[in-house]
Amino acid sequence: MSPRHASPRGHLSRAVSALCLATAAPALAACGDDKSSSDEPTKLQIGATGGGKKVTLTAPKTADGGVVEISFKNSAKDPQEAQLIRVEGSHSADEILKVIGSDGGPIPEWLSGGGGVGQTNPGQTRTVTQSLPAGKYYVVDSNVEGKPATSPLTLKGGDAGDLPEADATITAKEYAFTTSGLKAGTNAVTFENAGKELHHVLALPLNKGATIDDVKKAFREEDSSGPPPFDESKATGTAVIDGGESQVTDLKLSKGKYALVCFIQDRKGGPPHAAKGMITEADIQ
Repeated sequence: MSPRHASPRGHLSRAVSALCLATAAPALAACGDDKSSSDEPTKLQIGATGGGKKVTLTAPKTADGGVVEISFKNSAKDPQEAQLIRVEGSHSADEILKVIGSDGGPIPEWLSGGGGVGQTNPGQTRTVTQSLPAGKYYVVDSNVEGKPATSPLTLKGGDAGDLPEADATITAKEYAFTTSGLKAGTNAVTFENAGKELHHVLALPLNKGATIDDVKKAFREEDSSGPPPFDESKATGTAVIDGGESQVTDLKLSKGKYALVCFIQDRKGGPPHAAKGMITEADIQ
């Protein structure tokens, strides 16, 4: 389960997906806050600080589950993420990282893509709202030069409810995306996994003159010595979620054409979904 966001057969940014660092700034400590009303989601705050091989995640040890608004503040020097991994049974962070780093290996049933916040640029805060059942989680940031950063998190029972409405939708299914309502600017997007496999979406803006066929060809090529047909530095995307799950997240998009790509492999293992053709064009106006 390694959305190690990659340029063709290479490494764009390591994420878990799924689906692709400022030291002096204080981490944003986090806890599950009380709800002011039954209709409001629990607040869960996560922060990242540091740089290079020394990135630290700050998150609560315990919080309420149910419908949760996750806020991720990146005070680190490079793009970071706050992927949630849910585990069944007694499994360590090192066991999770072994699965994440398997590069096409099988994904065990005890590990689930719990969502969270995808790639977030330095100095920015992104939010995601989703339903999180009670259980044992790890917050994982794979966008680190070396061993990914992790932080354990236990969610207690929380109020179930509906996710907020969003003006745009991205739906993932084996092996393509469908979209509606995406536009230039900051979008509130419902990301829905309507498939059976784990998925995330990474939105890669195409370089001037490049086409979606160029992107597909690039991911088929064994030789990745040439420049990719997209701008890695302006990529954005989501965390990894399981089949049947959804979340509402913010995605900032510029006018132009994007390649929507999934880098997660099937649970049984194998090539990333991009190699199976999960590359869809989105024309943002």
